[in-house]
Order: sequence, then C-alpha cells, then structure tokens
Amino acid sequence: MNMTAETDRPAVKPWSLTRFPNYAEAAAVEVIDAHAISKADFMRIYVTKNRPCLIKNAVRHWPAFTKWTDTEYLRANSPNSPVVVRSAMVSEVIGWSGPEVKAALTEQADARHRDILFHDFLDELKVEGGPLVADSCGFTEGAAFEKMKDDVAGMPFMPVLSKARRYPSYRGFLYRDSYTDWHFHATDETFMTQVIGAKEILLLPPDDASWEGLRPVIENEGYLFNIDTERFPGTRALRPTRAVVEPGDALYIPALWWHAVESIGEDFGITVAATFGTPLHINGDLRYPIARKVARTYLFTPAAPLVLGAVVYSLAYRLLHGVARLVKR
Repeated sequence: MNMTAETDRPAVKPWSLTRFPNYAEAAAVEVIDAHAISKADFMRIYVTKNRPCLIKNAVRHWPAFTKWTDTEYLRANSPNSPVVVRSAMVSEVIGWSGPEVKAALTEQADARHRDILFHDFLDELKVEGGPLVADSCGFTEGAAFEKMKDDVAGMPFMPVLSKARRYPSYRGFLYRDSYTDWHFHATDETFMTQVIGAKEILLLPPDDASWEGLRPVIENEGYLFNIDTERFPGTRALRPTRAVVEPGDALYIPALWWHAVESIGEDFGITVAATFGTPLHINGDLRYPIARKVARTYLFTPAAPLVLGAVVYSLAYRLLHGVARLVKR
C-alpha cells in the first residue's frame, strides 16, 4: 500500500500517535531549509538553545537517497551480518519503570527481539505481515552498512559532524510499519533523517510539566502510547509538537526531548540517525528533570567527576550569558 505524508491513514492502531493526549491541538515544529542556514546560525539558534526543527532538503545530496531505494543494492553492498530485529513494539523507558513493571517489560522485550542475518531480513521485508524493524544497523567494520558508509554525508550546513559521546555518528533503521514509543536521548544531538519513506513524530519539551505528566505512566505501565487519561489525569495537560519527516528531510531532535515515532504507510523505509555531541551546558543543566535524575544516578559512580563538571560548566555558561545580556541593555 503506497501512502504519502498527506494521505489518510488506515484504521487507527492501538499505538497510533493520534491517540496521544491533545494530538489534534499539536503545534507544528519550526521548519527551515538546509540550504538557507549556516552552521554558526544553526548552532546558535537551535543547538545552544535546545530547540528542535524540521530541516527540509537535508539529505537529498546523499548517494543513499537514490541508491538505497533498491533492496538489491543493499544486498550487494553489505556483508550478511546478523542484525537485531523486532516484530512488535517494546518499551523504550524500561529502566525508569517500577521494579515489577521493569521485570515484565524486560522479559517481553527479550521475547520480541531476535537475531537474523541481514539478507534474510531484506527478504522478510518483501513479505506483507505487520511491523518489522531492524534497529541501529551499524556502519563500522563487519556491520550491515559498512560498505555503504560513503553513501551518507552530513548536512549541507554541517558536512562533518563532531564526535558524539554515546552513539555512533551514523546508524541505520530499516523498517516496515514501524512505531517507536516515547523516549529521549540523555546525551548526543540527533538528526533523524528520512532516506526512504515518511514518518510522523510527536515531541514534548524536557521540562517539569512533561516529566510530571509522563512519570506515573512510566513507573506503572512502561508504555506511553494510548494513555488512559482517567487513570493518569496529569497527561491531559501535555501539549505535543508534531512533525512529518518526508524523504530527504531531517528532524533535529535535541538531547532530553521526549519523542515518539510512527511510520506513515506500511511500505519499506530507511531512517538514518546522524548524531553529534551535546553542548555541556545542556547536559549539566539541572533545570531539566532528566538531567537531575541522570546526575543523581551517576553521582556515586566513577562518572561522578564528569557529571559534576557538566553541572559546574552549565552554571558558569548561564551566568556568563546572563551577564552578557545585561551588558547589551
């Protein structure tokens, strides 16, 4: 079934983004053009201020944009390495759930993932039959996309990405009829690029209102789709931002921002996540509830000096920028 970003959806599924509270009132994410902004302006306007945006024409220059439409090209240019596949959704915030919920979700996630050879996965993609997703296919030696690493090439305004702290610079997601439940990235900035197919994304800011609304659901349910607003009334106040990422576009997802992703249509698609390091003043900003929780988690571990350093840096950054604003007045 071929569908575009603007066509009507088939019957609403239980995990549909349309079921999220206040979906109908979701504001559109800010839109920019990849060829109409400089790296300096992108960093100043969006990255340093932790603001998402939809970037049109972001990856149309990638060789992948034309070559990857043919699964035979993928087969011919990849080692037949194992990839991890799931055919159903899993919770993306298992570690933050209550103990009993965490145990049940972990068992469920283990049952829903399996290893499969990459070429067998490509064959399965051609067979109709519900969700099928290969998450985080790598570009490193021996990985599925190793021989295709030159098919990806940064953004027009940022051809070379700075080194990420946790994730690889690039990782591929191949899918059919996919949904990824609400989650966030504790560090690393992400360009969610669409090479093939379109996706819809909802986002929530990393503020106290989002955390207080979602926290009871995470602790007691684990999943954040199709929320029972009677049981969890705090979710009624959530106001998501919405984006439709079409082929050739990228969505800039800053660290700590909540987001959920649903493919549009049930055809084969490929997403590439391109990442670079988060500014330290954001990682250490304790005004964000996730940053506070991460800081508490690692306070008495070997990573404590790094955490404390980020917090001190963030405080100094905000102080200096506050002084600079006063001077300009």
